[in-house]
Amino acid sequence: MSFKKFRPIILAGGFGKRLWPLSTKKKPKQFISLFGDLSLFDLTLQRINNREIFKKPLIVTSNEYLSYVEESLAKTGVEESKIFLEPESKNTFPALMLPVFASLKKKLNERFMVFPSDHYIPYNRSFYETCSKIKNQLKSEGLIMLGVKPDTPSTEYGYISVKTSNNEVKRVTSFIEKPSLKKAQLLLKQPNTLWNSGIFCFEGNWICNSIQDKHTDFYYQISDLLPSSELNQKYFYFDKHKFSKLQNISFDKAFVELNTENYAVNLDAGWTDLGSWHSLSNLQKKPEHGLTLYTDGNFARTNKPWGYFEVLIETENSKVKILSINPNQKLSLQKHEHRSETWYVIQGVATVTKGEEIMELFTGESVVIGKREKHRIENLNDEVLEIIEIQSGTYFGEDDIVRLEDIYGRKDLH
Repeated sequence: MSFKKFRPIILAGGFGKRLWPLSTKKKPKQFISLFGDLSLFDLTLQRINNREIFKKPLIVTSNEYLSYVEESLAKTGVEESKIFLEPESKNTFPALMLPVFASLKKKLNERFMVFPSDHYIPYNRSFYETCSKIKNQLKSEGLIMLGVKPDTPSTEYGYISVKTSNNEVKRVTSFIEKPSLKKAQLLLKQPNTLWNSGIFCFEGNWICNSIQDKHTDFYYQISDLLPSSELNQKYFYFDKHKFSKLQNISFDKAFVELNTENYAVNLDAGWTDLGSWHSLSNLQKKPEHGLTLYTDGNFARTNKPWGYFEVLIETENSKVKILSINPNQKLSLQKHEHRSETWYVIQGVATVTKGEEIMELFTGESVVIGKREKHRIENLNDEVLEIIEIQSGTYFGEDDIVRLEDIYGRKDLH
């Protein structure tokens, strides 16, 4: 028995704000060469270039990113079916439904698989095995999500709970928003809980009929944006005025969480969304993945009494450093005149002084330190503490430090 192939929809219009200043609106993370000369978008194109499972992809991106998309298509040799160019971002619900409606308007009842273009999946063979299982079991009325078994108590992802079953495709029973660390630790112990990877599969006719029933106004707005006379063009440009009236809402919120026929299958292929400095730094520590983010700058390590720091990225308006703080050491109590700082804990537990408040930050958590706000990081534990520090401002010299208290007796900088 043969099964229909999936039509991939690749969403490539987002801007990874949590990875600023590496990821910017001008060049977001999916188009940055993180793995030698390959970007996450390149790797996504390579991943769906399997003709036993996938048809030619539909790509949704911004007008501003067309040159990046074309460069990647040429580099990977992947031939696309159509590129939809959004005049502005309206989140994933419109971005996902536009290519689905366009296919159905051309009388093509296809089954779709939706991919964010900025996620990392290192083990393609395992990914293909999961896709084959779904291809054989996808229901004509229902949505299948690819979930990932948690291995850490992450606060960065949404979670889904599934019904206990011997079947590989399990019914989803509930959705959990990005949790607190305490709740994430509890979820990690529950056997029927998965991270939501943001990869979805469904039949086109079913989802369009569901949208017409539940989101009637949206259904006709989308249809009006897709005149039949223009559907054969390789590049599809939308009417800016009509597009601006679309609601800005995610696919999860608008459809998935309201849908009663949701299913999930476990994807065991090394998935990560690389959506934060924490996840990026964790991957950097595993050389087998070939992440080359920090090798271009060639910045020297600067030793300090408490450990060391290295500069990872420096631009006109920002600087990114990694701080390594030895056990039972601490930085001076200080403030800065010309910059603010954001700290992300990527290893260990940080004791942070922020103004008059003292707090503990665990791995994956962050805090913002304002300009002229007194602050300090302490490592009161027995393992090395690692922090990603993102500085924002107009001047980033080490002499922009006003020391208020220092256990090492340093008074040379003000």
